[in-house]
Amino acid sequence: MSDNKFLKIIKAIFSRAPVGSSLIPEEKPGLFVFEADGFVYPFKSGSAKIKWVEIERLEGYKKDLWTVDEISMDITWNGWKATFTEGMPGWAELQKKIKEVLPAVPSNWESTVMLPPFAGNYVVLYEREDRKMPGKTNFHASFKNIYLETMQGLLEERGWKSRKESKTCTELTNSWTDWWVEVDGYDLLLHGMVAYHPDNLTLLDELFDGLNVSYRYEFYNDQDELLLQKSKSYRDPDKIT
Repeated sequence: MSDNKFLKIIKAIFSRAPVGSSLIPEEKPGLFVFEADGFVYPFKSGSAKIKWVEIERLEGYKKDLWTVDEISMDITWNGWKATFTEGMPGWAELQKKIKEVLPAVPSNWESTVMLPPFAGNYVVLYEREDRKMPGKTNFHASFKNIYLETMQGLLEERGWKSRKESKTCTELTNSWTDWWVEVDGYDLLLHGMVAYHPDNLTLLDELFDGLNVSYRYEFYNDQDELLLQKSKSYRDPDKIT
């Protein structure tokens, strides 16, 4: 038996079904339906269309499947995230289409993540302009007279995912923020990373203005230089002083 045939048998025995972060693809042949503006895929929860313009981020990496490695790609779009792997029928066509419509994706990324073997070799292949995350904390904010649970609930209603670290600290994330919210005396502190883009600044202002509390925030660049600051005072009209 040739070495190639032996490796194919071993890979077939030990390969696993791909698991997506939010949507899980079915492993059936010919189910990618490519269209001019995107593609349709039958996830286990139902078919969904991923439009090219809705793709926010592409991440490539390699999974260690014990005896072999498997190249994978995470696609984030409209707040959803799914994982596709090289063993899925249609993988080659998917890569071809992606590289045609998103030329910023490196043409040789698959061979790049192959080495060194049995390492994740994670790489961000593409980030939409309004989803480019900084390399470190670039955002600090403080709020008056608001509970952590209130802030958490408000953000969850708008699609943020939360993870409670302690009674006074919660992590809140979406495709363009990675925040920690902490209680500091009578203040609520929010800090972390935000994709610095005019559209996101507008969303933040609308969100924070709707809280009806006093707040202040600051943005910094990679050299820790102040980029932007805003403060707003709120006086409760029903409060008599």
